[in-house]
Amino acid sequence: MPNFGLEEIMRNGASAFQGDISGAETPAPETADEFAQHVIETICHASVTPAIGRRTFERCMRALSFGSTTRVGLRHPAKAEAIDKVWREREHLFEEYTASPDKLQYLATLPWIGPVTKHSLARRLGIYAAHGERAVA
Repeated sequence: MPNFGLEEIMRNGASAFQGDISGAETPAPETADEFAQHVIETICHASVTPAIGRRTFERCMRALSFGSTTRVGLRHPAKAEAIDKVWREREHLFEEYTASPDKLQYLATLPWIGPVTKHSLARRLGIYAAHGERAVA
């Protein structure tokens, strides 16, 4: 059974669900590579324990750095396809993200980022920290 929010509790304590991440440093990504890495990390952590998510993310980034598909480091074919697409189209996706007036809404359009994971990704990207409170979706 998936444990939604476990990662946020582990990282930020129980206050993660109250919109208070003032103690967490979450700078906005400055490059397409940084943006794509945050998206990929969110996909890797979706519905798994934090330890599994970290290992999966490391394997995926290693595979991408060698020019390979993430299918080499990830057993979930749909997640691997989504990650490969994000990495392949990272420049275009980052341009769309920076131009988007509603960044939270835009995140939900990314591959494998849904109504729950968009909030985790928003924290990684510093969206909530920039607004000082939880954005309304």
